[in-house]
Amino acid sequence: MKIAILGSGDVGLTLAAGFQQRGHHVMIGTRHTQKEGLQQWLAENSAILAGTYSETAAFGDIVVLCTGWTGTKSAIELAGIWNFKKKIVIDVTNPLDGQGPDTEGRLHLSTGHAKSGGEQVQRWLQDSHVVKALNTIGNQSMVEPSFTEGTPAMFIAGNDDLAKLAVTDILGQLGWKDVIDTGDIAMSRHLESMAVVWCAIGFRKGIWSHAFALLRK
Repeated sequence: MKIAILGSGDVGLTLAAGFQQRGHHVMIGTRHTQKEGLQQWLAENSAILAGTYSETAAFGDIVVLCTGWTGTKSAIELAGIWNFKKKIVIDVTNPLDGQGPDTEGRLHLSTGHAKSGGEQVQRWLQDSHVVKALNTIGNQSMVEPSFTEGTPAMFIAGNDDLAKLAVTDILGQLGWKDVIDTGDIAMSRHLESMAVVWCAIGFRKGIWSHAFALLRK
């Protein structure tokens, strides 16, 4: 497939490499196509293309949203709403307020707990199939996750069942053996709260090599 990655930070680059290594055609969308660090990375990953948000969104059969939350709406607008129409959009974002952790290691969601970033993205992209995924883990474990204490689970949420099946398959290609469908896009509220918990553990313990799992009897 052609996979569009919107965002050229660590998350976007990690997923771009992961998808390319599995035979997909990948393009990264960014505001700064000539950024030195990105150009060096592209030189080392020559099969991956880079372009504007608009070029990238038009390129992709599937669009992966990896932007920082404060720039997400702008990125979508620059990409062109029409370039998302009828496509699956994997929403990896977390709507953090950018203030950093408090004394307990907690980050804070700018949306509060009565709504979510995933729901907001779906409202912005009403003709797309938005699936929240990959927001409850650090980028270093997004591809081929491996943990000594068990099999990690990836939790997803979205309104379209077929889109969620497609995303489950994509996650399986990235090495996720346990993908849990938690329900419609409103469940993003709880998945984004899980991201706050994941980060709090990291800040309090000083370790970032942990993941959630679902145990069954």
